[in-house]
Amino acid sequence: MAVVRAFISVVMLVGFYLLAVVQFVVGVGVVIWASSFLPGPLVGKLGFVVFMATVWAVGRGTWKAIRQQLPEPHGLPLTRDAAPQLWATVDELAAVVGTRAPDEIYLVPEVNAAVEERSRLMGLLSGPRYMYIGVPLLQSFTVAQLRSVLAHELGHYSGKHTRFAGVAYRGRLALARTISQIGNRNVAGWIFRGYGRLYVMVHNSVSQRQELEADRASVQVAGREAAASALREVKVIAAAFRFYMNNYVASGVDAGYLPDDLFGGFGKLLEARADELAHLRDAEPDDERSIWDTHPPLGVRLAAIAAAPESTVVADQRPAEVLVANLPQAGLALQTRVLDRVGRTVLPWEEFTNAAITAGIQARMDGLLRQISRTVDQPVPHVGVVLDLLEAGRLDDIAVPLFPDATKREARQHFARPLSSLLTLAALRCGAARWQHSWSDPARLVARDGADFDITDLVQFALESETVREARAGLAERGIEVEAATHVQQKVTADKATVYAGITNAKVNGEATDVAVLSHGLLLLPDLGRLKKQQGIKRMKALVESGDPAEVRGTDGLRFIPYEEMTGMEQKTGFTMRYTITLHGGETLDLTWGVQSEEVADGYKVLEKALQSVTER
Repeated sequence: MAVVRAFISVVMLVGFYLLAVVQFVVGVGVVIWASSFLPGPLVGKLGFVVFMATVWAVGRGTWKAIRQQLPEPHGLPLTRDAAPQLWATVDELAAVVGTRAPDEIYLVPEVNAAVEERSRLMGLLSGPRYMYIGVPLLQSFTVAQLRSVLAHELGHYSGKHTRFAGVAYRGRLALARTISQIGNRNVAGWIFRGYGRLYVMVHNSVSQRQELEADRASVQVAGREAAASALREVKVIAAAFRFYMNNYVASGVDAGYLPDDLFGGFGKLLEARADELAHLRDAEPDDERSIWDTHPPLGVRLAAIAAAPESTVVADQRPAEVLVANLPQAGLALQTRVLDRVGRTVLPWEEFTNAAITAGIQARMDGLLRQISRTVDQPVPHVGVVLDLLEAGRLDDIAVPLFPDATKREARQHFARPLSSLLTLAALRCGAARWQHSWSDPARLVARDGADFDITDLVQFALESETVREARAGLAERGIEVEAATHVQQKVTADKATVYAGITNAKVNGEATDVAVLSHGLLLLPDLGRLKKQQGIKRMKALVESGDPAEVRGTDGLRFIPYEEMTGMEQKTGFTMRYTITLHGGETLDLTWGVQSEEVADGYKVLEKALQSVTER
């Protein structure tokens, strides 16, 4: 049955390209029929449209897919000399499952193990093979669990499953690349994408069967217990790593800092939160199956493993890190490869956490001080000036614009939160407080003596004009210098932003403009014109791929619009997308894009999401 399904999958891959011919033949028939009552020029145009929508669309998509330059293998290469035990294990597993070993092995910074093949001729011919092994797996798995996972990944290319499996697996990737190259506005493309969905359904049936067969191979090389525990553990470690990156790492990296040992920190978190991880392991596995999933539900896979014949192999319970000599050092080398150190400061974890959280508060308070400056129509460089304004009885002038949906009384009460943050920033900047790092709990804000930092009483004093002086005295007594909470970033720029996506040949206030969507705002580039349309698309693709706005620095007419400078946004729907953006100072930007525009990296969706977030602030 698996052979039949895999063979059908391959036949459908060929059928995708025959579909283009069928559509073209039908289209030609329509053109011939139309020629009996339409003028010659219109018949010619109709024939051109049919050709472009069918043969040209698939032909161009296929050609671009064939020529598409896949990224170079990523991660830290592990040579046979550098990791002889790991290579010996992989060679053994490849022989057991009936496939050739990878040509290269790379350490990667993800909770994943995978085998990638650079196939040729749209997936029909095999090519160089690379294996990727995530450092977090080596940090948390036993040797038996890692053997199970690696055997499973090699099994995707195993001739023991079916001789068509490798072709079907490679063909699905090639087909996806081809469909992605067919324009979203191509009507005939809807048929191709529908066929692609049908192909995916058929292929996923093969894929799910192959996953279960690969799991049996895992049992063969590592035993039922190791195979089952590896499947469960991958989900647990993936959740832990996401938590680690989101809560411990990301904010610091965005602020321009790097931890001195990225993967070493994850190892410490696993130790400190062992009880939480144990709770995750006890969760009931999912049993719900979907035709759109390439993998069967975890519960189904675990049941199949439990029913598989037990292996006679003695499970190797040693930590998987023994397979890579000096894994901590390899982790540091990988960190150097994957994290850009340019313009960033490397700090020990205790200092990194304090600097990262403080930078986040600083960024928010910079925006608050700018907003207060605009509201009171005078410079407000630090929190000391805010206290001056409060003492002068201007609390309503500050608070009401910050909380427009609240009453005056509510706005005064709400202002306690941002004021507390401003004073906390002052304490952090002058050393009167710091964020205490912890692997088992959230970071804790402490005073110089290590006690919890609490200025609630002083904030309440500062909210009343008659007691602001008492608040100042209390702050000074605790060593808090109010001038330390200074407005650091006078203006949000694109320098440290990340480019997410883009649209070429849009219009801003009627002028042809390319729009890059950044993490901090929109970057507007003058369009290169119709004759240089492809150059404009190439420029935008290079900008998005690099993620660095410096790629276009110095471009004439370049303009950066920070999100925080946008005070409102109005959307108008029609044949073209249209947004009217209002900036501080009253300037409006009329941004439109339509059928003549080209998107890069889901530019339409990313831009719409970014603009809609303006109204949600």
